[in-house]
Amino acid sequence: MFPFFESTIRPLLDEIRPLRTVVEVGAEAGQHTNRLLPYLRARGAHLHVIDPVPRFEVQRYNETFQSCSTLHVGLSHDVLPSIEEPDVVMLDGDHNWYTVIEELRILDRRCTEWPVTFTHDIEWPYGRRDMYYAPQRVPEDMRQPYARSGIVEGRSELSPEGHNRGLFNALYEGGPRNGVLTAIEDFVRETPRDLVLFTAPGDNGLGIIVDRMRLRNARFAKLLRKAHDPRAKARAAPRASGAAA
Repeated sequence: MFPFFESTIRPLLDEIRPLRTVVEVGAEAGQHTNRLLPYLRARGAHLHVIDPVPRFEVQRYNETFQSCSTLHVGLSHDVLPSIEEPDVVMLDGDHNWYTVIEELRILDRRCTEWPVTFTHDIEWPYGRRDMYYAPQRVPEDMRQPYARSGIVEGRSELSPEGHNRGLFNALYEGGPRNGVLTAIEDFVRETPRDLVLFTAPGDNGLGIIVDRMRLRNARFAKLLRKAHDPRAKARAAPRASGAAA
């Protein structure tokens, strides 16, 4: 998500008043977290970071940033319900339909007002294909058939020579309950809230889910429309292609 911080995320955060609580799901080595922290500290906001296996030294992080950040070493589905009324949520954890739609459903149940929600990886390769860091975390009936094999753009079947071949990828691209973008679209259709999805292209794609009421802020709406490119959806495989679970 970090390639979008200066161009898209920070300008939108500038327009959110008040900004008190931000949640980041999926920190890895902290490339995006390190951009967020000084910005949020200057705004007087608190950052909750959720990651089951952060790739940085946890004790040092807690000692350095305890005044402005809480690091939760755990799964998003377990931790998100404990965070009250976030203003902004950034989802960049496990890139599969079940994980993402359940994260969004938790926010739907827990939040009075919908937080501005950024979601990474809405384009190829995971817009329409599930990936599992740990397949056992996903209920069997919610998993696609998968293998530790690579992905080739424009090809539904996996290849040992393809991209991300060391990860557990769904055998086929497209179809129901498959991929990050599919999860977002399914959620936006099922929720009674009046939500709008904006899509920013490049770097695997960024989705921005907002309540339509926020578009009354002319500057915020202008920034969203500047970032938005409907072709980002076209760069993910059609929903109907491939095989369903």
